Amino acid sequence: MHHHHDHFWWRFFPSKELTQIYVSTAIRSFANSLISLFIALYLHKEIGLTLQETLYFFIFYAVIFAISTPIAAKFSARFGLKHSILLSVPFYLAFVVLLYLLPVLNTPLMVIAALWGVSLAFYWMGLHLVFHHASHKGHRGEEFGKRAGISIFATMMGPLVGGFLIKFVGFKSVFVLASILLFSSALFLFLSKEDYVKYQFSLRNLLIREHWENSIFFTSRGVWGMTSGVIWPLFIFSILNDYLSLGIVGSLLAGVSAIFILLVGKYSDKIGKRKIIKWISGFESLSWFVRSAVVTTTHVFGATVFGALTHGIMESPIGALGYDKAKDKVAEYFVSREVYICLGRILVLIFVLMTNSLSSGLIFNGFTNLAALLF
Repeated sequence: MHHHHDHFWWRFFPSKELTQIYVSTAIRSFANSLISLFIALYLHKEIGLTLQETLYFFIFYAVIFAISTPIAAKFSARFGLKHSILLSVPFYLAFVVLLYLLPVLNTPLMVIAALWGVSLAFYWMGLHLVFHHASHKGHRGEEFGKRAGISIFATMMGPLVGGFLIKFVGFKSVFVLASILLFSSALFLFLSKEDYVKYQFSLRNLLIREHWENSIFFTSRGVWGMTSGVIWPLFIFSILNDYLSLGIVGSLLAGVSAIFILLVGKYSDKIGKRKIIKWISGFESLSWFVRSAVVTTTHVFGATVFGALTHGIMESPIGALGYDKAKDKVAEYFVSREVYICLGRILVLIFVLMTNSLSSGLIFNGFTNLAALLF
């Protein structure tokens, strides 16, 4: 795929496939954000699971995610990357429907968690490979920044709309809206031709030296994802005690992050990705130590803005570097990446269960975040 990089208009018209990826991830991010911020609370507060049972649910989901990732790569190699993304949708919808009907059908939680894990394995394997194929190394900081920034802008309204609908209409309306949007986001990618990759599964791939070198960093990313998506909402809900307030916090976090992700993404290709990471990672860790100490609503909002700022600066260079490092065996690289991320998710949940303290998970994340300096 050739582009005239010296042509002024190129930056305003990214390749057609990239534009489709931006739009697709934006629609999916909005749909996902209607629900994702509230899943842990739905299980804990609405269904009445204990905190331990809620965390076990997320551990099982992460285990299934890790196991399904090589299968998703194999599927992508055989049937195409976009078909992998499309296949993730029915699994996700089954997860959402069974989650919603949990009080009526009483489906085993392991089945619901497994559907979610399989869905995300197929989605992320397809998306990582499609984006790696469509993006360009010299502009990847900017392109990843656009993808992440546009997605986060889309998620900005999600928690707010989700929180509003849950409070005034109920969970059902949120599930229906999310379902429609998820299918349309996957179908949008089929406007351009399908892509394929080569992939041979082997457990040895996880131990390839280049992959192993990145393992500590990827594990720390898993810790971050689980802490920000599950532990932080559970931790602050006891302070805010309201879905709409939680939605506002989620939207504020997304809005501030998105602005900085877009801005930093644009300049990270020129300034140097590692230079930005070295400068900001200490502040990102500090933001999590600060979060662990919040006790009032004002604290929550202050810590959220500080965290959104540091995360927004760090995300584009980190994300772009992750794609830059995928060179020869691209599918194998992304499989090992997802498996180590799942390991991080599991580790932080086990740590919280052992310490019986949500704030300890926030502190744990603050320390593991420093692994970015090794990347």
